[in-house]
Amino acid sequence: MLDLLVVVPHPDDESFGAGGALLLAKRAGLRTGILTLTRGEAGRTLGLCPPEELPKVRTQELERATEILEVDFLEVLSFPNALPQAVHREYRGPKEMTEGPRGLASGKGLLDHPEAEAAIRERLLAQRPRYVLTFPPDGINGHPDHVATSRYATRAAEGLAQVVYFVRPEGPWPVTHRLHLPEWALARKLKALAQHRTQALSLLDFMERYPERLWTETFHLPGTEGTQEGPWW
Repeated sequence: MLDLLVVVPHPDDESFGAGGALLLAKRAGLRTGILTLTRGEAGRTLGLCPPEELPKVRTQELERATEILEVDFLEVLSFPNALPQAVHREYRGPKEMTEGPRGLASGKGLLDHPEAEAAIRERLLAQRPRYVLTFPPDGINGHPDHVATSRYATRAAEGLAQVVYFVRPEGPWPVTHRLHLPEWALARKLKALAQHRTQALSLLDFMERYPERLWTETFHLPGTEGTQEGPWW
């Protein structure tokens, strides 16, 4: 049985959004887990593998990151990753279209697969976490897989677990809990992020635009008012 389950669409989302939370929860004696809905086949390859091998490579990257984050449970599902073209047009603009080769994908990704909700609920019934940590309803950046995952995870958790969103510091969902990572946790989070080698351009872009979010993670616990410096568990 778990205390905290992170539900995300892609390998590397777990480290960006909740790497520090996973480490601090584990240090507090909680049992933690990660459920990833896709194998990230629409991500970049950076020439590190053929496109058809990207799902396997990204799963391996996630497994290494999971070990560093000291996670007790990991499961990677195989729902499809959204087409990168759709992603660019929705939330990043044309610049990323030229930032390196990507893997293979088809369709609208998770938006075309509402059955993912049942798959999440099945895992919640098996693992019985107290908290489900996932993207907020806007997916933070509008990525269709992020939005779909938030929708499915929130509905799947009804009556089973408390949903918590990792959110941007500036809203639109108010920050109710802020984690300032101690040095040891920041070091391990950065090491976990570094395992996602095929997605290094995404990491560099994140570091350039939001460096403070590497050592400070912000969350929204629905039904909570004000901001607490520290965890919600």
